[in-house]
Amino acid sequence: MNAPPSVIIYDSSYIIWKAEKMLTYKFRMYPTAAQARIMQETLDTCRSLYNMMLADRMERRTDFYEQKKMLVELKHDDKHLKSVHSQVLQDVVLRLDKAYQRFFAALSRYPRFRRSRRYNSFTYPQSGFRLEGDRMRLSTIGEVRVMLHRHVIGTIRRATVIRDINQWFVALLVEEDPGVVQSSSGDGKVGVDTGISNVVALSDGTVIDNPRFLNRSVERIKSSQRRLSKKKKGSANREKARLSLAKAWRKARRQRDDFAHKLSDKLTKENKVIVFEDLKIRNLVKNNNLASAIMDASWAQLRRLTAYKAERRGGRVILVNPSGTSQKCSGCGEMVPKELSERVHDCPRCGLVMDRDVNAARNILERGLEQARVEAKPLLVQRRRISKFGR
Repeated sequence: MNAPPSVIIYDSSYIIWKAEKMLTYKFRMYPTAAQARIMQETLDTCRSLYNMMLADRMERRTDFYEQKKMLVELKHDDKHLKSVHSQVLQDVVLRLDKAYQRFFAALSRYPRFRRSRRYNSFTYPQSGFRLEGDRMRLSTIGEVRVMLHRHVIGTIRRATVIRDINQWFVALLVEEDPGVVQSSSGDGKVGVDTGISNVVALSDGTVIDNPRFLNRSVERIKSSQRRLSKKKKGSANREKARLSLAKAWRKARRQRDDFAHKLSDKLTKENKVIVFEDLKIRNLVKNNNLASAIMDASWAQLRRLTAYKAERRGGRVILVNPSGTSQKCSGCGEMVPKELSERVHDCPRCGLVMDRDVNAARNILERGLEQARVEAKPLLVQRRRISKFGR
């Protein structure tokens, strides 16, 4: 039986580890009913193990290495653990340890127990997987059909199986070959001002309207939520209503992802230097009136995707202090105070009149170029990664 038509999903991340270049390819999987059942059972087993290890840490204050030893003993008496690849189980223990390290580094809150449908992936960190043509061979699961919408170039180091509601994906972490030449970015320099009415305004005068994907889906989401609230708990009809609601949210999420990928790709192809405001988005979303609109605009995601694509193409992303960029005149430097509702910059000193966001983007570019001149080394977007093994 042929697989249903696949939506091509361009979802990848880029990581630099020392001299290594790692890229993640994400592909849609089409498991059989039996394979999907095994993958679901694997997820349930991993979730139970995660919760068991978390409870043990909270009660006995055990550490990562003690829990790895415990895992060997637990497998002797548990048939469910025996049915899962050993390295997949080891990765669950490592995942919990990383959660604790992120908490102690003040990057996230205290680890919590995972309920059903809140644990959606399992990983083969080193072995137990192999890509053979359009089939992904997974230990204890079998050969699963994969929709390869682009070629995998490099050596596959890790495979993560992901459940997205009723669909399955595999994310392959690939070490790129040193000889692979990426398409270079253009020679332009651009400042980017992010906003709500205009999702971005560029220093060259380009203004891109906010597509407001959440607003397009909000009626369907509200309708699905009303139907779900009326269904009896535990019934088959409630499960159908839950899936309908989850799919409505997924559509809006994927639309945002697609838009951010395409816009970041355009920016990095045309420009060598891209300057963003270093906005503290966590503080901004504390405003209840604007939080939904800010999250729907996906400023942080656009900045992250632009950063890794610029690095691959030999470009550069710079973050600058946003203070005063909307008030300062890009023509003469005069400070022109404006209310948020005022959308036009009109300088009384030099007579410059333009869209306030474009004016801000020009100030952002100027500030970024000034910052670049005084830096001894190229500035990459900051990453704080937590790893047990220093990678």
